[in-house]
Amino acid sequence: MLFKKHYKFLVLVAFQLTKDEDASEDIVQDFFISYWNRRNEVQIESTFQSYATRAVKNLSLSFLKKQPLSVEITDQNQIEVQTDYLEEEEALHLKESADEKVLGLVNLLPEDRKKVFLQYVVDGLSYADIAKANNISINTVKTQMKRAYAFLKTKAAEDPLSIIFIAILLGKGKL
Repeated sequence: MLFKKHYKFLVLVAFQLTKDEDASEDIVQDFFISYWNRRNEVQIESTFQSYATRAVKNLSLSFLKKQPLSVEITDQNQIEVQTDYLEEEEALHLKESADEKVLGLVNLLPEDRKKVFLQYVVDGLSYADIAKANNISINTVKTQMKRAYAFLKTKAAEDPLSIIFIAILLGKGKL
């Protein structure tokens, strides 16, 4: 149940960092396997989604650290990489509460609308593919997407930082 509920969002979180869809899916699957193996030992002090988001971000950062660099590393390059990494990590901490807000907003969508929205945003399916997969018309998909965007825009208007983050997160620029 946790896997079905959080998988797509966590893949999106990992993809934000890795920019690699396959690696993002692997990272999230590894997280769930590790969590399942340690489920009786893990003590979550906040919500599961907060715990999972932080864990997936950390796994994504570890993945990035292990990737070979294609440029020759000099002392200056090393300093720049470390500085960039620290800035990115600091930005991730600042965005963590925004991540939770976005997930909370997406989870407020009606189940069918959320499913269509995530298939488009996370899975990258076309409207036609979503319509076929869900046995609905393309116009229904368009309507669900318009309503999802309108809902997110309305809810995020309460916190201007959230709307900027949602636009970046979705990478669609439609908000």
